This record gives sequence, C-alpha cells and structure tokens, in this order.
Amino acid sequence: MDKIYNFLGFLIGSVFHYRSQVAVQNLARAFPNASYGEVKQYLLSFYRNMGRVLLESIFPFLPKPIVDAAAVEHLQQIHHSNRNIILIIGHYGNWETLNKLPMQIDIPIQALYKPIKNKLLNGIVMKLRENYGARMIPAQHGIRTLIKEKNNPSITLFVADQFPGHQNGLPMQFLNQNTCMFTGAEKVAKKLNAYVAYVEMEATTQHRWNVTFRTICDFAAETEDGFITEVYTRYLERSIQHDPSWWLWTHRRWK
Repeated sequence: MDKIYNFLGFLIGSVFHYRSQVAVQNLARAFPNASYGEVKQYLLSFYRNMGRVLLESIFPFLPKPIVDAAAVEHLQQIHHSNRNIILIIGHYGNWETLNKLPMQIDIPIQALYKPIKNKLLNGIVMKLRENYGARMIPAQHGIRTLIKEKNNPSITLFVADQFPGHQNGLPMQFLNQNTCMFTGAEKVAKKLNAYVAYVEMEATTQHRWNVTFRTICDFAAETEDGFITEVYTRYLERSIQHDPSWWLWTHRRWK
C-alpha cells in the first residue's frame, strides 16, 4: 500500500501541485526554525498521507477506527448518567473515519457539517457519512438542534480548527502564529454542561486508526470562558508537532 500512497501523493503534490504554495507557507510559518530540507520533507510526507486519506475516501469501507475498550466503557458510563458528550477533533489524520464510531460505541453519535453547495454532491457525501450509523447535522442548525435534544444524551463530534473569521473566535497563539480559534464547540458544551474530550488519531497499518480520547473537562458549565477552547488548541498543537504530516496544511487557516 505504501507504493500506492506515494504515487497518489506524487500526483497530488508534484503533478497537480494542489495548493502547494499554501502548504509550504503554512509549514514555514508554523515551524520557523525548520530548515528548507525539513519543510520539504514535511511537505512530501503530508502529500503522501493525503494519498492514503484520498484512497480511504474513495473506498470508505477500508478505514477503521480502533477505540480501546476502557475508553468505550468510560463514555458509556457518562452516557448512562444521562449526560451529553462533546468530542472535539481537528483536520488531523482521517477525521472522516470517525463516522464509523457507532460500530464500536453503543451511543447515538452525530456530527456537525457544512453542507456542500452542489446538492447532488452533498447528497452523495451525506450518504457516505451516515452509512455507518452517525447522524449529520447542518452546522447552521447545530446549536438549536442540540439544545432542543439535550434531554436525549448523545455524542457530538465537532471539527473545531476551521477559520472563524477575524471578528470571531478566541485570539491565541497556535503554531507560532496569532490565531482566532473557533469557539462553537465550547459554547454548545457549556449550554449542555457536557463532558468534553479531545480526539487524537494515530495512523497504523492496514487502514487502521487508533483513536484516543483526552479529557478536557467533566462538566463544561463549571469551566471558565475560553478554557475548553484553550485546552483543545494545546492538545491539537501537540499532535501536529508530534507528526506534522497528518494535519491539513492546504487549509487556508491564516487568511
């Protein structure tokens, strides 16, 4: 499979040059002390990994999230106490494979998403995402829907590292840059007084992904404003610094 990943990565990065300038700029700014050779290696590894994620997207039956039994039991205990669970993720690894969590966790699971403008394409993507039991909620209806259903505890997945706009979000340092971080997940969590955790993904062989949950807080309503977003940001930053090749560097994060 490595040869296939390398070939796809070569096509994406070296033939089609998919947002290569954006990726190089983001990497250079995030790792200002890295040499040209190190940045180049990060870039090559990133496109190779994008090849794997692309292959897993084309054949969605391939990837599988692996969750430790103790972690599953912990989430189920929280659910049995009639509490909501918020899991916050970044554009790291193959986050789409988390839509398969219902296959391992016997709790209603949903994710917020931004609809694609093309209705046909949006319908296809939605079908793929919901094929394994997860429910998709349009982001613009997310807060209203979750508050309305707060008495029916569930797990909600938030991708929280997108650009919120210069006038929105919480200002902080992220990857050596002044950054506004999305606070929607924190706001929802506080309204639901939810248990909140960061989702860390580690790639293994044969399209397997080890999934780990790092607790951010047990009761969101008891935390100070900004605490959840700050801790999530530091966890994500640590993941990226550990292995930069799995973050989505082609994302125009710093506009």
